[in-house]
Amino acid sequence: MTIRNAASMGLHGSTWNTRGYCGQGQVAELIGSLAGRSALVCGNAAGVFAEVEQALSLVTSPVIFAVNDVGMYLPHVDHWVSLHTDKLGTWRSVRWAEHTQKESTQYHSDAARPFVDWTWQQLTPQFCLSGYFAMQVAWIMGCEHIVLCGCPGDATPRFFEAQARESFGYGSHDRGSDRAVREQLQYEMARLPDFKAAVRSMSGWTQSYFGGLEEG
Repeated sequence: MTIRNAASMGLHGSTWNTRGYCGQGQVAELIGSLAGRSALVCGNAAGVFAEVEQALSLVTSPVIFAVNDVGMYLPHVDHWVSLHTDKLGTWRSVRWAEHTQKESTQYHSDAARPFVDWTWQQLTPQFCLSGYFAMQVAWIMGCEHIVLCGCPGDATPRFFEAQARESFGYGSHDRGSDRAVREQLQYEMARLPDFKAAVRSMSGWTQSYFGGLEEG
């Protein structure tokens, strides 16, 4: 299993260390800044918009984390997170062109660009998918409850696809790097059980793994 910036690397060179993670970059002031808050991490799977609507009816005043493409279309975005740094700049431009409501969205990635507000350098360890990376960021920022919307962790098509990609199933395919995605998630949640206990999911394999969001 390949783990990006494995935990075995220790704290060498890190400028911050919290909740089981460490790293570099100008993010120290973000650490714990959302303590006690709830977050919705909104991914790209089909059904994400309905899942966000349902979650908003059950969670009081959550912080909205958008992941990749979906950030162009969500009604409100507090934090926009992606490991596809250059694409994030394009997606940001689309939202600015089409979204008339004023907002103060913060942009996060693991690589520095002029349009990135917060650069999570050498996050140790770091998930390899943007959705799980966004979940990490929410956890490191102090969120106590994290709800995954449109992050089923399986081969559900993305919201802009008629059919799921054959080449990648977010861990549901028993081969190579695809399998390693799920293995990494399970390893990290076993290492940090408090992190796992904070997460719920609205659908898919991640719902069976983390548990769903209870109504009432």
